[in-house]
Amino acid sequence: MTEEKKYTILIASGGTGGHIFPAIALAKKFRLDGHKVVIAGTGNELEKKIFSEHDVEIKYFKSRLKGSSSIKKFFLSLRINKEIKGYLEKHNPDLILGMGGYASTEICLAAKTETCVIIHEQNSIAGRTNKLLLSTKKANAAIEGLPGSFSWLNKFMMTFSDDLVFLGNPIREEILSIKRNTKLSLDSSKSKKIFIMGGSQGARSININVPKALKLLTRELSVEVIHDSGETDFESVKSAYKEINIDAKVTDFNPSIENAYQWADLFIGRAGAMTVSEISAIGLPSILIPYPYAMDNHQFYNAQFLENKGGALIIKDKDLNPEILAKKIHSIFNEDRKLESMSEAAFDMNFVDATENIVNFCYKTIEKHRLFHLHDDYPNQTSWD
Repeated sequence: MTEEKKYTILIASGGTGGHIFPAIALAKKFRLDGHKVVIAGTGNELEKKIFSEHDVEIKYFKSRLKGSSSIKKFFLSLRINKEIKGYLEKHNPDLILGMGGYASTEICLAAKTETCVIIHEQNSIAGRTNKLLLSTKKANAAIEGLPGSFSWLNKFMMTFSDDLVFLGNPIREEILSIKRNTKLSLDSSKSKKIFIMGGSQGARSININVPKALKLLTRELSVEVIHDSGETDFESVKSAYKEINIDAKVTDFNPSIENAYQWADLFIGRAGAMTVSEISAIGLPSILIPYPYAMDNHQFYNAQFLENKGGALIIKDKDLNPEILAKKIHSIFNEDRKLESMSEAAFDMNFVDATENIVNFCYKTIEKHRLFHLHDDYPNQTSWD
């Protein structure tokens, strides 16, 4: 920032790690710049667990939208949550930054006209929450975490063309600090290091097929494996590797994913927005198997972002089998310079600089918004106590 202005900022986030971790990264940067920051969530167990591990200020609002039908959600969205409205009137933030999810919807809809509202979309296809906020003109600006999230119609509805920009997804410092070896070893005598992240929901196809594929591969390649299976399949995945005599490190949840990223030559997993962004930030080659039931098939389009650049190979979940997967892995490790070229193609500075660029965009947008509300009583009288 060039000016010594101090803002009060409410980051509306929660629900899943894909919303939570970017919010934490941004909150820490805003606070480092001297601003007052609160993250608002819905208070589910995952949020409480993750937020408790970070030095951030949290406020929970119980969502009325969660678990409701689409029709009920629509009508509820027309009625402002009184608890949220009272909180916003008392604290009067300069900026509400909506990171997607139920908390984002209700808080952004309750914002006063003089409050700057910016939304951030993590995926390649914008979610219904963010589309609703654009269509109701509640969002003054929008940020794409992956390029092409919003349609031409969404862009048409913005006041200015530069109010909708691709700036990337904020990445945790632990991952940005990774020093990967860009000169990847092509020595065929060395073991190939593969990190598999099955995750929890909908990852059984990965957990079942990867050990079988690696069994086929070990006839020609020596491999080392870290496999994050999720809780449900943990025992069965451990047994599968034991049966095929591969010494794999199997975890139900990997709290130090940055270590696995740094160790790996190749990543195999789903194509959530944060996964795609993280491996882009460190240039990690990947085989992506998009979750087929994601809303609007957004994981496929997330994966395409990397595939189109040459940084990833995609296998659709319906096509996944040990033979196809083994063939893809074999091609990456055996084609001349394939691993190196995929790493170079995957690396993207947009994600390295995302937190800094998003924060600076927010500062500019707050000031632009203020120019349109000169009749309002500024400076903002704010109390977070």
